[in-house]
Amino acid sequence: MNLEKTTIFLQKWRVRLGHVFGLLIIIFARPELKWLIAGSAVTLAGEALRVVSAGSIMKDRKLSISGPYARTRNPLYVGSFLMYLGLCLAANNIWVTAAYFPFFFAVYYATIYREEKFLSEKFGAEYEAFKAAVPRFLPRLMPAKGAEAGGGFSFSLAMKNKEYEALVAVIVTLGALWAMGLTGWIFKF
Repeated sequence: MNLEKTTIFLQKWRVRLGHVFGLLIIIFARPELKWLIAGSAVTLAGEALRVVSAGSIMKDRKLSISGPYARTRNPLYVGSFLMYLGLCLAANNIWVTAAYFPFFFAVYYATIYREEKFLSEKFGAEYEAFKAAVPRFLPRLMPAKGAEAGGGFSFSLAMKNKEYEALVAVIVTLGALWAMGLTGWIFKF
């Protein structure tokens, strides 16, 4: 399989692959209260960033350069990174957490690569200027010049962009981890 086909596959299947990884997090979890609390905080921060980002983007219609997009070109994916990292921490399994980093990098690097190509073709010079001013992943402390720090957030837009799917996945996965942690029940091999 060549690189282009691999990136297409990973981009199209990233959500399903994330669900599989979420299931592995639960299966290999050894949750303890302190890790559940810390992991839940990181997960909820990631999901909050995803909601704000999804409520600020008009997919394929307008280049998003305000709100969280004034600090990073990919705030949805930064949110996903934090969300899954938090779930790994809550699971309290070093091997799951270690496996997460190459998984995330492979899936999201491919996705970002294809999206940048699409955005460059669709928005041309406007996207190239945005790309030069705003980092791909690690957020800027201050918004990029010419970008609004706030931007127009809409909860209904976040729901239209199907952010409820990630929210449900977070609730189910955290719920399972908390139930396991509070009852002491774990998968045994």
